[in-house]
Amino acid sequence: MPIGSIRRYDVQATYSLALSFISLIPFVAAAWLFLRNLHWDLHQVIYNSRGPFLPIFLACAMLAMLSAALGFVLGWNSAGQRRNDRPGQSWTGFFLGGIIVTLDLILLIAFFMLRLQRTL
Repeated sequence: MPIGSIRRYDVQATYSLALSFISLIPFVAAAWLFLRNLHWDLHQVIYNSRGPFLPIFLACAMLAMLSAALGFVLGWNSAGQRRNDRPGQSWTGFFLGGIIVTLDLILLIAFFMLRLQRTL
């Protein structure tokens, strides 16, 4: 069996941790875009309908959601296995992936509740 086989639980633990940490980058980018366009006095996220804000924001949020969900599932699958010699990586990937998925869902719900499209 090759060294990087996804069937091995220690490899799943490593991938889980890596994917969960990688998901932080697009999540922070989406959160920054959200906070940059959030107007506290109006309680609205105001953006231009013809600008690139919406596709970039949604792409960052979905990329974070996908990689965090994969990290979550791989961590969940490999966490309690006897042949896994890296259970710490499994649990860290599991919890970090779950936290990022939850925060990303909250960010998307907040965006769709507070958005105000501006046409020029």
